[in-house]
Amino acid sequence: MSEVAAVGQVEEAPKLERVLEGQSTALTILNAMRTLTRTLDRTYLTMGYICGTMFLLLAFFITYQVIARKLGWIMAPGMDLMSGYTLAMASTWAFSYALRTGSHVRIDVLLPFMSPRVRWSADWLALFSIAFFAGITCWKTWVMVLKSYDIGAVTNTYPLTPLWIPQTVVAVGFSMLALTAIHMMVHMIAEATLPVFHKWQGGTESYREVSANSILTEEVASGV
Repeated sequence: MSEVAAVGQVEEAPKLERVLEGQSTALTILNAMRTLTRTLDRTYLTMGYICGTMFLLLAFFITYQVIARKLGWIMAPGMDLMSGYTLAMASTWAFSYALRTGSHVRIDVLLPFMSPRVRWSADWLALFSIAFFAGITCWKTWVMVLKSYDIGAVTNTYPLTPLWIPQTVVAVGFSMLALTAIHMMVHMIAEATLPVFHKWQGGTESYREVSANSILTEEVASGV
């Protein structure tokens, strides 16, 4: 048998999921946490698709503007300003999806050399830093939204959009990013501690083979 054929028959080790059995307060809380996680994952996934669609439509509009300028066709007024609004929304609203799927740029040179416990701590600290940064940013952005609304600030060019509208869009994006980071931190702690409390309360556990942990990991595995 050739070396190529031998390599082709190598299969990845099956991924195991811990299944908690019995009844306990810890298990009830953990199941509620997992239900919340699935609901939030659907929200993040929806936001990701919305932002991807907006980027695609923005590309079409910009292409039309370039062609229309060359050929003397009718151009959409205020398109530069609207493109900025679209880019701001599509960028900030995609933060949550990118964080949840691990799509952000990460420096992971040292991670392979860490033990699982140390890596868990490093991941948690990274999420904490994101939550802190996003929390400060969304707080300042919401203050700016309220100030712009109070003074009635508008843009200097057509269509004279009230500034609090695009600022609110950005504030929502950073608020969702902070929520996502906090949710992931709580989820990590729950998955690490509640099974232990479940066994202390008389529960048992077993393991079964799974293909994916969540809606978002299924999307990543399928190449979406």
